[in-house]
Amino acid sequence: MFYKFLLLLISLFIFISCSENDISTTELAPTSTPLLASTPLPASTPLPASTPIPASTPLPDIKQVPTVEPIVEVKEEPKDDDFQEGITFYRGIAFKGGIPLKGTKTYEEIKMEYEESQKKRAELAKDDDFQEGITFKRNTPLNNLFIYKRDVGNTKDYEEIMMANEESQKKKAEERESTGTPIMTYEELQKKRAEERAEELLRAKQRESLVKETFDSLDNPRRTSQYLGWGKFYDVESLRLFATERVTDQFMLRVAAIYKLMFSKNDLIDDDLQNTFFQTIRDERVFQKILYVDKSGSYDTATNDLISRYPGGGYQHNYHGHLVNRAGIHSEIQFEQREIIWQSLSTMTLSLRLMSDELDGRISNSALRKAYEEAVDKNLFIYNPSAEELLKEISQEDIIYEATHSFLVRVICKEWGIRYFDTDEDVRLIVNDKDDLINKLPLSHKLYEEFVEKILNPLDPELF
Repeated sequence: MFYKFLLLLISLFIFISCSENDISTTELAPTSTPLLASTPLPASTPLPASTPIPASTPLPDIKQVPTVEPIVEVKEEPKDDDFQEGITFYRGIAFKGGIPLKGTKTYEEIKMEYEESQKKRAELAKDDDFQEGITFKRNTPLNNLFIYKRDVGNTKDYEEIMMANEESQKKKAEERESTGTPIMTYEELQKKRAEERAEELLRAKQRESLVKETFDSLDNPRRTSQYLGWGKFYDVESLRLFATERVTDQFMLRVAAIYKLMFSKNDLIDDDLQNTFFQTIRDERVFQKILYVDKSGSYDTATNDLISRYPGGGYQHNYHGHLVNRAGIHSEIQFEQREIIWQSLSTMTLSLRLMSDELDGRISNSALRKAYEEAVDKNLFIYNPSAEELLKEISQEDIIYEATHSFLVRVICKEWGIRYFDTDEDVRLIVNDKDDLINKLPLSHKLYEEFVEKILNPLDPELF
């Protein structure tokens, strides 16, 4: 404390000394501009009497005058306000220790603004549009919601809103009456949903029962030695299934059950057209081959020979691929079922082509070819020949046949709601379901209605 007082006293003394020196120097002519030697001062020019120079006052040396720097208070640049220690912000006002900082609003100003805001809110609350418990959003009365001030002038009158609401409810009631849709209570709605679930469960049980009855109605396969290595066969209507001796009877009967379900009757079946279809299968000797593969997954020599061997007795060329009974994959029954469906649909497509030229994709003006080209032109069907087909160097006609054949199989799948063949990237029909097919590919749906729908009973995809 003493040192501070001493420093202040010295500073005061220096300041007084500087002031006296400044007064004495102002009475002198500027010494910084010396007289030139070539222009001596005339002797006849006396010094003005008003500016005598006392003999006792020596001229000060300007260089010896002490220079006193003014005391400047240096303040550090403030750091970022958001990071100053002890400083907080509320609605853009900086506080430190609960006190507004210099340059911001005072507590009294903030309080006055807050009271003014509350006063305005109280005045607004008297308006009908701000009735207690009712606020508005999008011109609709809502409960426990906040309405912003900017929306005050945009809301409707309360009576107008209630009238509009009543009119809307009345209109909905009239629409329900015109469509016959009754107004349901919560209990009635729950009861309806329970009934729908019960109906769905009943349909599922009926489907299972149908499959079981179909399977149980089948006789055991017949055994024979007349068909060149095909030890047993089974007839479903006019279609004959051939199997090697090692194929299990159960697997063979599962294949037969799928065909029998497709040959079942329904209200859309045209008996005459279906009988023509069965007769075509009989006349053309259409058949299905079933092979057996052991746990190793490889074909033995006898099986390899049977792949290219025909049963004989007129059964030679009219088949499409073959099914495989794999040993030891009882846990993959669903996979087998889907493979059976795929092969059976391929066999049915072959039979349809043999029955009618309209279903032969190799004929340029056939119904199948036109439907196929419609899908290709719309980029809704993709067919990439397999590597095996390319290696065989098959003809363009054969490629068209395979492409249209695959196309028809997938049209049938879409009509029946079978979706688990959509994963093939090389062969794809790019429609979502039956409705999408009808909208985007009308020729395909027309083809299905005129032929397939009248001959084959749709397989329920939920069965497999």
